[in-house]
Amino acid sequence: MTENRFPLIRMMGEDNLLVEFEAEVSREVSAKVRRLMSSLEQKRPDGYRMALPAYRSLLVYYDPLIVDDDRMRAGVRAALAEADEVNAAEGRLFRLPTVYGGEYGPDVARVAALAGISAQEVVNTAAKQKLPVYFLGFICSQAYLGEVPKTLQAPRHASPRPLMPGGSFGFGGPQANILAVDSPSGLNYVGRTFVKVFDPERTPPTAFRPGDFVQCPTVDVAAAREAGKRPMEDFIEPFCGR
Repeated sequence: MTENRFPLIRMMGEDNLLVEFEAEVSREVSAKVRRLMSSLEQKRPDGYRMALPAYRSLLVYYDPLIVDDDRMRAGVRAALAEADEVNAAEGRLFRLPTVYGGEYGPDVARVAALAGISAQEVVNTAAKQKLPVYFLGFICSQAYLGEVPKTLQAPRHASPRPLMPGGSFGFGGPQANILAVDSPSGLNYVGRTFVKVFDPERTPPTAFRPGDFVQCPTVDVAAAREAGKRPMEDFIEPFCGR
């Protein structure tokens, strides 16, 4: 059997190709994706239009009227060859005041029971995490977060809730998210921030970028609602490690 050697470049359609890195969700692999994206943005090979990152891959769009498949592959390989020398944008830390439990975090008790710990331990653990943003997707630039500690990795609900409010913060296995807008979801939601993480009136509509980190410190309801009156940029801090 032939062993896959990464990165792999696969044609996906008439105007795009997919670059795949190692099959794992990690900061290291995410950094490779982001460095390649930065390299492509800097080199701008002929016909290049845009690139969309995911956990371990980068979807590269190009104009087939300007460049053929082979030349685009060559352009991507050239960008890969220089990607290790590229400095991707430094990650920032978003500390978003969050109210936990009750109507704002209906799954605190479920996560606690599955982990065999107290509800307060769930809140304390969740509030201190600094979770990496791997990519944006799904509905309204929702941030996909990772590195959820084992104690919080409760499985998703068998039947998703039909609607959870925007700003809800929750976990499903090793993944986490903050809902960008009111959405259906099967994750376990333990808290909610009232900071608007998606605003169609701004460009771009979210301040999150792949490579950023998110922390949801616990506050009371009044403080959480007061924070919701401020733009999410007000809650950015330099990230200095975990």
